[in-house]
Amino acid sequence: MWEKVLHPFAVAIAWLWVKIHDVLSLVVGSGSGIGWVLSIVVLTLIVRLLILPLFLKQIKSTRGMQAVQPELQKIQAKYKGKTDTVSRQKMAEETQALYKKHGTSPFASCLPLLVQMPILFALYRAIFAIKPLMEGTYTIGGTPYESLGPITKAVATEIDGSTVLGVPLSHTIRDGDGGLGLFAFVIMIILMVVMQFLSIRLSMTKNMPPQTDPNNPMVRSQKMMMYLMPAMFIFTGLAFQMGLLVYMVTTTAWSWGQSVWTVKVMPTPGAPAYKELVAKRQRAYREWAKPFFMDYDRERALVADSPEALEELNVRTLAEVQGKAKGQKVASDFPEAMGPGERVTVYRNLANQEWTVLPDEMWMRGVKRATEKSQIQRSHQATREQPRKLSREQRRQQALREQEEARQAERREARKHGAKPASNLTPEEIERRRQERRQARRNQGRKKPNSSQE
Repeated sequence: MWEKVLHPFAVAIAWLWVKIHDVLSLVVGSGSGIGWVLSIVVLTLIVRLLILPLFLKQIKSTRGMQAVQPELQKIQAKYKGKTDTVSRQKMAEETQALYKKHGTSPFASCLPLLVQMPILFALYRAIFAIKPLMEGTYTIGGTPYESLGPITKAVATEIDGSTVLGVPLSHTIRDGDGGLGLFAFVIMIILMVVMQFLSIRLSMTKNMPPQTDPNNPMVRSQKMMMYLMPAMFIFTGLAFQMGLLVYMVTTTAWSWGQSVWTVKVMPTPGAPAYKELVAKRQRAYREWAKPFFMDYDRERALVADSPEALEELNVRTLAEVQGKAKGQKVASDFPEAMGPGERVTVYRNLANQEWTVLPDEMWMRGVKRATEKSQIQRSHQATREQPRKLSREQRRQQALREQEEARQAERREARKHGAKPASNLTPEEIERRRQERRQARRNQGRKKPNSSQE
């Protein structure tokens, strides 16, 4: 079944292989010879280049999964021991929300690997098919085939006529090609095993977070893999055809170079290589950023009293610093809610604070989450500070407080003039008695003229 699934991919690889040879034949000549050997090398490199974006996506997805591990462990601890359906569903919902928040998922790190595997297997199948095509015994799922795309029996015979140190591309180490042939196989197998070992060792020692516990199962499995994988390559190399060994040496050389590049450019967070890269990038950033922001601080002090001049300074500074920071791979896609002054402050802090992470895409996601959280907090604070409509009970309580305040004011006024405070009178009662006294004085004023006339 797998042969039928891989057959269309193998045909596409075969066409690419033949076209590469046609181009190379313009330089090295057609027919059997070095052209077909070089075409295997070029074909392998082109295929690896084509799947490089998938490799980069896989690294980013893996780093994203590592970043969410602390929060993921909190969710798992929260629902530990809870096996009911509701708890399981809530745990799944919170986990998915966490993946969405960080823009990653476990499937995102596996998908690129799954996509590239058929291509690599198809490349292997295309090279492996040369000998049976030449002998007329090539089958797929039990069905005989006379060709694999453009590779017919004649083309396969031409490919097999090409040699590496006198060894045809379809021969194995057991075909007895003499001392020189044995030497060619041994050298190819040694190159393949050494580069595989160096690649795994580099990844384990420089690109993995250190494990202090030597009894940790992961530590033991990593050490076992570092020695087991090259050992497996020795046994499989003894059964490989020379054409497949050319492919394997080329792909292991690519893998080793890819590991070196990954360690230097995209190391795993927490790994020794990551810490080295953080320190290196920080030194390079500080070289120009520290004196730059010292000048900025001096200018800022001069225009601190003018909002318009300060805004103009921030806009001009942001345009200049953003161009320099991009050259040093500092992320610049800030949230739209952040103004020029806030963005300049972030760049300024990078020049004065110790870096714990690279200011890359993952760091910028953290800046965006912090900004969103700050906006939500400000929104809630503003909502709390807005005047609210009072209920009937609240209005009654407020009236009572106002009456009590008026009563206390009346007492203070009475004590000030030496009068006895009306401690038990409400403001309304005090006002009513005041009005009665005024009315009594008016009435007395009207009666006096009448008594004088009598």
